Amino acid sequence: MMSNRTYYQEEIETLSKSRLQSLQLERLKAIVERAYTQNSFYRQLYDEAGVKPSAIRELADIQKLPFLEKKTVREAYPYGMALKRPGSEGGALQVHATSGTTGKSVPVFATKKDIQYWADLNARELWMTGFRPGDILMNCYGYGLPTGGFGFHYGAMAMDVMTIPMGSDARQYDRMLGFIIDFGVTGFCMTPSVAIKAYDEFGMTELLGPGMTCECETRDGMHAWADAFLVECINPETGEWVEEGQDGELVWTWLSADGTAMIRYRSRDLSRLWWEERCACGRTHPKIGAIKGRSDDAVSIRGLIVFPSQVEAALVKFPETGANFRLIVDKRNGLDTFDLKVEVKDSAILGDEERAQRVAREMAESVKTVTGNSPKVELVPADSLPRATGGESKTASARVEDRRKK
Repeated sequence: MMSNRTYYQEEIETLSKSRLQSLQLERLKAIVERAYTQNSFYRQLYDEAGVKPSAIRELADIQKLPFLEKKTVREAYPYGMALKRPGSEGGALQVHATSGTTGKSVPVFATKKDIQYWADLNARELWMTGFRPGDILMNCYGYGLPTGGFGFHYGAMAMDVMTIPMGSDARQYDRMLGFIIDFGVTGFCMTPSVAIKAYDEFGMTELLGPGMTCECETRDGMHAWADAFLVECINPETGEWVEEGQDGELVWTWLSADGTAMIRYRSRDLSRLWWEERCACGRTHPKIGAIKGRSDDAVSIRGLIVFPSQVEAALVKFPETGANFRLIVDKRNGLDTFDLKVEVKDSAILGDEERAQRVAREMAESVKTVTGNSPKVELVPADSLPRATGGESKTASARVEDRRKK
């Protein structure tokens, strides 16, 4: 494999915008037709909405199709979303699933064709961020039902990069450091807890992510692979498309899917979407911005909407801030209360009462500046707060505890 070339799959990565859109329309028609004819869940969904596959004549016609909500998908558990079941010709060979923290897991069924395409998508991203054949990747994403570890693993294999499947167990620090030195690790896939130079990547277990989007060297948004996915950006209240480049909620359609149909799946992730003719890196695929929060994670405190991402932005300014924090919202005597627990990097600060109180007070002031709400801040030891698991690790779902709902 030539390691001096710029792209892993140059033809598709640099295909003109107009040709990519033509390919998207072709694949959208095909996946909607397959879903309607081969899957009773989709047939009922579309019949109830009064729409047939023939209604899709241009990309904008996707708006005629109903959205998929996570709660709706859960009702189809276990095989309702499958296009190919295990045991059938070309059937599913692998199943992944969301964590099921807030209900039944959402399974995704992958055929051999899916896995090969998934490997190529991840190889594109690894290549785009500088990996080349002969490099050694330490993959610190979890291996299991969530898709994080497997996606990058398959991508590395496709491009002849050796992978160390370290996984996400934070207790392996000493072993990890030893492997980095002993095996000459040249790059990582991980969720960093310290400030390092890294490329942002976004993926969802429901659509066999990672391998959905990634930053290039221009670091101006994440390229969303248009041959595999059609992404929309909507007003979360109305469901209507927002103007290009405006903030909204991302909605995903898996165009290249073989084993599972995911058509107009509401991610609840807030971002923005735009499509240049050609990026400075030479690639032509659309871009999404960094995830700003979730439409279902926003919490109203004392009449003001607060996003965990706002709190995070206020806290990262402090060198004492650790890897996690947790908003706890309650109601006492008819009034909202806002408590904020913040992990610290070094627990020694907890033994210095004066310093701990000063840092907590400054953190509260910083949070108030960006949210309009002043929390009661409590500093807690590292690794003491609940962690998001699986596909939820990209969201703030484990960072908000709204006790008013109980």
